[in-house]
Amino acid sequence: MEYQEIIDRKKAIVNSPIKRIPEDKLKNVVDQFYKRNPKSLENFTQLKTIVPGGLQHNLGAADPFGLVFRKAKDDKMYDIDGNVYTDYLMAGGPIILGHHFEPLDSKIIELISECGPAVGLTHEYELRYAQEIVKHFPGIDMVRFLASGTEADMVAVRIARVYTGKEKIIKIGGNYHGWSDQFVLSTNFPGTGPSEAEGIPAGCYENTVEVIQNDFEGLTKAFEKYKNNIAAVIAEATGGHAGTFLAHPDWNKTLRELCDQNGALLIFDEVITGFRLALGGAQVYYGITPDLTVLGKIISHGYAGAGAVGGKKEIMACCHPSSINGKKAFTGGTLSANPIMVTAGYYAMKYSEEFHAVDKAADYATKLTNALNDLFSTRKDLPFFVYNIQSIMHLETACHSGIALVENPVSRAKEVMERYKVLRTYCLALLTQGVIPLGDRFYCCMMHGEDALQKTLKAWEYVLSLIPEV
Repeated sequence: MEYQEIIDRKKAIVNSPIKRIPEDKLKNVVDQFYKRNPKSLENFTQLKTIVPGGLQHNLGAADPFGLVFRKAKDDKMYDIDGNVYTDYLMAGGPIILGHHFEPLDSKIIELISECGPAVGLTHEYELRYAQEIVKHFPGIDMVRFLASGTEADMVAVRIARVYTGKEKIIKIGGNYHGWSDQFVLSTNFPGTGPSEAEGIPAGCYENTVEVIQNDFEGLTKAFEKYKNNIAAVIAEATGGHAGTFLAHPDWNKTLRELCDQNGALLIFDEVITGFRLALGGAQVYYGITPDLTVLGKIISHGYAGAGAVGGKKEIMACCHPSSINGKKAFTGGTLSANPIMVTAGYYAMKYSEEFHAVDKAADYATKLTNALNDLFSTRKDLPFFVYNIQSIMHLETACHSGIALVENPVSRAKEVMERYKVLRTYCLALLTQGVIPLGDRFYCCMMHGEDALQKTLKAWEYVLSLIPEV
């Protein structure tokens, strides 16, 4: 589906009434959820007495309570109540070979039996994995491993400031770059500024400049306003949150051109897109090479301690303990590049290449996208639709993100939350049918197949049956 059609169809959804599940039917869904998950409820009830909100994972569904899982295999997850789910959460995106991919996991089991999880010194797979990343990513000559995507984003902008000698960072509204103080700014919705987080002094945003996604004029004006003091632009190449706030086809090219014209670095946050859009990430998929690349959870296929920043040698040379003219972008991390992470990452990348995981996952996503669009088209009263960027699917139903596209979106802030709550009811209904979404996103892996597709279609048929026809 082309960019303009996606934008137009999003606008059509948010300019039409919200399609709610009636209260009586929603009550049945909730009752069904409680009936299916008594052990999860018991666990959640105890957990929330010692864990704030009863949930550690921001991606987990906690309304009315969070599910507790015991096993994962291929495209499925199994909870403690014995329910089986087709999974489209995929741990928030990093799983593309499928859960518990045995050739990969056997390498980790072997590693742990030999050396354990960490030693504090260099492991042989650190070199092998770094070489593999450099081989596939055109924007990376050197790579520094870290413990998370949030850390990698922090280090990337520090490197940019040291290398350029400038202070300001342009952040695109609605793009997600972890939860460090300077980046918790319009993280989930463009134009909301620091309203989503408290406890952060205003001064932390002093050198972060927000530009709205696809605002070409605003981007140009930001460079003009802070001329000679923009160190970098940081962005998700897909547009915010893996393409929820979809990037205009000319957006990345314009970012590259303006950075070059103004002596700023272009940073692509590929925490989601690295190894998922292509083995060389979004920079290969879109054909735009950044100066710095941020990698996160996907680079270890779900194993812990996953983060990295990479770039050209002359830029990465300022990353501690090396320096440029005595200047250092200090970097730390006791468990960075731990043996499990680099070994898992190396083999995940090799197996993804060997088994054509990127293409298989993308092919499935396209097939399911087309099937869901066919299903949604049977309801002429519902403007629902789906689009995918390779194996990342976006299901536009309540379309709370689409409010950002209309005139005066701030005046409709309350509606954003109303639409989001409706989306959560759809997600709850899907869970009762054994399908796990990530809100309005599906991440696909190479193990998704015809059975998963049919189960997903039936689950959505159920959701549609709950929404009255008009």
